[in-house]
Amino acid sequence: MRRNELDRRTFVMGSVGFGMAVLAGGMLAGCAAAGESAVPEARRSPDAPESDGAEGPIEAPEAASEPGAGGARSLVAAFSYSGTTLTVAERIAETTGADLFRIETSDVYPDDYETMTAQVQREKDEGYLPPIKAGVPDWDAYDTVYLGYPIWWGGLPHVMRAFLLQHDLAGKVVAPFCTSGGSGIEGALADIRALYPDASLLEGLVLTRGSLPGALDKVEPWVEKLRR
Repeated sequence: MRRNELDRRTFVMGSVGFGMAVLAGGMLAGCAAAGESAVPEARRSPDAPESDGAEGPIEAPEAASEPGAGGARSLVAAFSYSGTTLTVAERIAETTGADLFRIETSDVYPDDYETMTAQVQREKDEGYLPPIKAGVPDWDAYDTVYLGYPIWWGGLPHVMRAFLLQHDLAGKVVAPFCTSGGSGIEGALADIRALYPDASLLEGLVLTRGSLPGALDKVEPWVEKLRR
């Protein structure tokens, strides 16, 4: 199917990020004083959280939303730290006519890259689930969810785990997409399946951060393939 021109309502819930005050204390200050980065270069993997150099949050234009064919409704829900994943989410929403919702945490992640990656590693190690700023209005009305996120440390960010525990995917069609430093989507798909084995999980889209914005041309063929 070709790109439709359906109007959509875009939910953009503020600026991106999350920061935990308890982690901003003496340990990080001590690392800074010693002149050492929180995550040494040698420890980084292609899955480590990365900044793409985006300057500030990217906001999608406001538009009205209508149900799709047969009354079905679609949603693009995405978490984006630096704006890269949000750019992909906007293109998917434009291509499908779906509503757009930006997943955000109650507090902000640190702007400093090394501090942020250290914090994300602790979330993974400790199983910490960051609090989500707001839920999706009328979640149960959506039949299809395009679910977007960066690949962090080889799997689903704990921000997304927190979001999914508040938004039941059971019985929904889920089309996952991600941005990555070079690794695949398989680990994150396994995480989603473990949380919601009853969801209908479709083929995912993976775009490497270094390939954007040119790789956005892959969005429409991916959407068309899913609709066949």
